[in-house]
Amino acid sequence: MTFYKSTLFKNMSSLVLIQIANFVIPLLIVPYISRIIGIENYGKLEYARTLVLYFTVLIDYGFNLTATRQISIHREDKRKINQIVTNVYISKFILFLLSILIFCILLYFDEDLNKMSILLSVTFLINFGFFLFPLWFFQGLEKLATIAYINLAIKLIVVSGVIFLINESKDFWFYNLFLSLAQIIIGLVSIYILFTKYNYRFYKTNIKQVKAQFKDGFNVFLTTILVMFFVSYAFILLQKYGSDLEIGAYSTANKLVMTVQVLVLMPFSQAFFPFIAKAANENLNKFKKHIFKASKYIFFITFIIGIVTFVFAELIIKIIFGAEYLYATDTLKILAFLPTFTVLTNLFSYQGLLSLNKDGLFLKIHIFFTIIIFILSYLLVPVYGLEGVAFLRIFSEIILMSVSLLYLIKTIKKRENAY
Repeated sequence: MTFYKSTLFKNMSSLVLIQIANFVIPLLIVPYISRIIGIENYGKLEYARTLVLYFTVLIDYGFNLTATRQISIHREDKRKINQIVTNVYISKFILFLLSILIFCILLYFDEDLNKMSILLSVTFLINFGFFLFPLWFFQGLEKLATIAYINLAIKLIVVSGVIFLINESKDFWFYNLFLSLAQIIIGLVSIYILFTKYNYRFYKTNIKQVKAQFKDGFNVFLTTILVMFFVSYAFILLQKYGSDLEIGAYSTANKLVMTVQVLVLMPFSQAFFPFIAKAANENLNKFKKHIFKASKYIFFITFIIGIVTFVFAELIIKIIFGAEYLYATDTLKILAFLPTFTVLTNLFSYQGLLSLNKDGLFLKIHIFFTIIIFILSYLLVPVYGLEGVAFLRIFSEIILMSVSLLYLIKTIKKRENAY
């Protein structure tokens, strides 16, 4: 079977479509709305989405990996999958209620957040859509194609409605509202497909089974939270110590590099992990060969993209966002090669160390770097502002990638010597 006909290729293609719906379509609307709302308001939109993303991670709780794995193992057992679906939805509902409680407390006690309550509230609505959306189910059954096309179509139609509602700068919050509405519709359609086309039902469960579901996802959840903190904490501090212009500039540059990063990283990571994990368990030499071969291709592709981004940074910003956003040019140049280091970090740590069952080491590395970033953020951001955030982001990712590679090589050599 040729690669383009394989299940791996089909799943990667479907995941690319989902990421296009999540990142590229909103980016295509940016050239229109950015010229209307201005760089400061665009920064507020991205800040709200960054903050709300923490609640998204809480609600997902690693189920997109752990529940996917469970369903993949039991794909022939309809009763067992019904039980998994039930337990995951109950778990996510509990987490959704908890996230609402925490969100309301933050808005009530934090004066700065309270001033942005409308924007944050409409942005938070997207989490109802993520609560509904059973990506883990379709991944587990390797039935991503249908839901990927539906996701793309709905996002394209709903988000395009922004063009008709944002006519002046004060309407900027409609952008995040429409992203939330699109995700809610996708969630509702997905559940309809789940219970009609696949005929799944909620089963009676108990506290013990729900606790087991939480326990299975805990390590992935904790690591994801650490990565989120690692990536975004300095940016959140910029809200306190920087200006709206600096926040807007970082949001602009970060939006561009994150779009490239997600389009490359997410489909590759989610589709490649089962393949490389199987190789790690069956043949260490095969595992080593595939992971380092993949690293060469990834480095080449993302490095070329980085060069293009660095050289044409000003032109890219002018075309997509407009001349008003050229203040973000230097920041984009600093972050141009971030996707290269981020994707390689994922390959060496998520794909490498986790496939070799080095979960404890993987977690310790991220705990250490989270502490370092926390300290450095308070030292650099108040003094250097935007430039401090950008350089901290790129250098910390380089160091994390290097440490992950070092421990991966060390682990492989140790296992080779044990044979």
